[in-house]
Amino acid sequence: MKTIDLKTEFCVVGGGLAGLCAAVAAARHGTKTVLVHDRPVLGGNASSEIRVPVQGAYGSWDRSVRETGIVEEIMLETLYRNPGANWQMWDLAMHGIAKQEPNLTLLLNCSCTEASASDGRVHSLRAWQSTTQTWYEVSAQTFADCSGDSILSSFAGAEMREGREAASEFDEPIAPEQASSTKMGMSIVFIWRDMGSPQRFMPPTWIHAYHNNEEAPKHMDQINLEPISGSNGFFVELGGEDDTIHDSEEIKEALLKMGLGLIDHYKNHGEHNAETLTLEWFGFLPGKRESLRYVGDYMLRQSDVQKPNEFEDIVAYGGWPIDDHDSKGSLRKGKYSHDWFEVNCPYGIPFRSLYSKNVDNLMMAGRNISATHVALCTTRVMATCAVMGQAIGTAAALAARENCTPREVGRNHIQELQAMLQADDCWLPGIARDIPELSAQAALTVSSGDAESLRNGHDREYEDDNQTNAWQAGQGSWAEYRFDSKQKLSQTRMIFDSHLKRKWANMPLWYPRDGWDTKPEPTLVRAYRIMIETDSGEWAEVACEKENFQRLVRLPLDIETKAVRLIVDETWGDETVNVFAWEVC
Repeated sequence: MKTIDLKTEFCVVGGGLAGLCAAVAAARHGTKTVLVHDRPVLGGNASSEIRVPVQGAYGSWDRSVRETGIVEEIMLETLYRNPGANWQMWDLAMHGIAKQEPNLTLLLNCSCTEASASDGRVHSLRAWQSTTQTWYEVSAQTFADCSGDSILSSFAGAEMREGREAASEFDEPIAPEQASSTKMGMSIVFIWRDMGSPQRFMPPTWIHAYHNNEEAPKHMDQINLEPISGSNGFFVELGGEDDTIHDSEEIKEALLKMGLGLIDHYKNHGEHNAETLTLEWFGFLPGKRESLRYVGDYMLRQSDVQKPNEFEDIVAYGGWPIDDHDSKGSLRKGKYSHDWFEVNCPYGIPFRSLYSKNVDNLMMAGRNISATHVALCTTRVMATCAVMGQAIGTAAALAARENCTPREVGRNHIQELQAMLQADDCWLPGIARDIPELSAQAALTVSSGDAESLRNGHDREYEDDNQTNAWQAGQGSWAEYRFDSKQKLSQTRMIFDSHLKRKWANMPLWYPRDGWDTKPEPTLVRAYRIMIETDSGEWAEVACEKENFQRLVRLPLDIETKAVRLIVDETWGDETVNVFAWEVC
């Protein structure tokens, strides 16, 4: 068979949101990166193959704690380019953000089969691309395992965890008294569509038959498809008492039998308000919640996620509840298959939990980070995984530049790592972003409103007092930096208002009969101009955008001037303009 050797600086295994954000972040910071993913589409559980809506710290909807950075960029891209809320267009948004990076080599349909490691380091991996019948040998300075199932762990001899820890080990009151190997299970999503007229369902002969409510596993008696309170999707869950890696195919078959059996139950046995419903879609690739977890220099635990950030090496945050799914899944007796416990939203995630304790050049992001089972129950949701991914990708770029290990990045360059993440619009709760000295010392004026929020280092609403914390003005308004003398400007950076309290995830599991008409948030700035004052005292345009749909905008500049202006000409609908940050350097 054909073999291709690739030598790179950073290799990521696994192209879910964590791995995708890691690879893109590293590539954007100039690091040669290879992303190895075993599926034809990116996104993992968020992809069209599994269709789990992306959740994160913003689950309460009335908080401005939504994750930003690369994951928000992908969200806003699909709101702009996917008016019909088509799942394949969501796949395309993730695919495009990877393909547009010249420093990123994307290997899809490519499964890691082995790795070479010695002396506490991974040296290379071997991967098989089924579509081209080609072997890839990838050697790198730093590796990241974002595969979920920790495929590199056994090859590298990494210290690992599995199952539920006993409550006494990490002083976790909600953990079980005795440790066990049980985990949260796997799920398949089933999606209805209301056709408006009676629809048949002819069940396969091999699925389970549930002739009455008593026989059926946990389910709703009546299907509710109301747009506000209902959903046209449901999931079934199994496998928490099995091996969620090696028994995956058997668990999948059991999920299909159960889920299709429930479809048959709804359609053909009893009155369930399902007469006009048809089975729109279901997956053959289950979504997985838990398998193996790496041990890092620090293990995140229950007490960490139930208090405000106290980590000096914070590089990400979470805020989803401790959402602990019973190992019995849909076979659990009672109303719900999972238990919820409150967390502090947001809580910090330290960099020490994102690299291996005993493999020097191996990082991880996603559901396999260094955390107890209890902490995993909140960190595992995909928006949280995405910001962890961006953190390790940025760390990999630092490691490549400084020729050091991830641990050395954490010990010697953590403030620089945090500053890089903040510049890339990754919020780190409790840490103010440093403003470029040129902008901090300039005279800042605006045509109307309060200017100082543009350079206060907090690029979103304040949580405590519900302050907007933005320059608020009308369309056509301007903000101006004026310097004591002519200055060389190389870049401008803006943060616009993408409405972090919006209730839209990445994709819906509710389909109105007339379809969706998604579009950018009305709060976003659509059209703006950058103007400079010339030597003659007149204003000249140096940059213009009429179709912006992103929150973070950075533009290169190569000019000298005594004054520069941002003029906001139009939003996507709101009369009031909100700009959280604007600076030049």
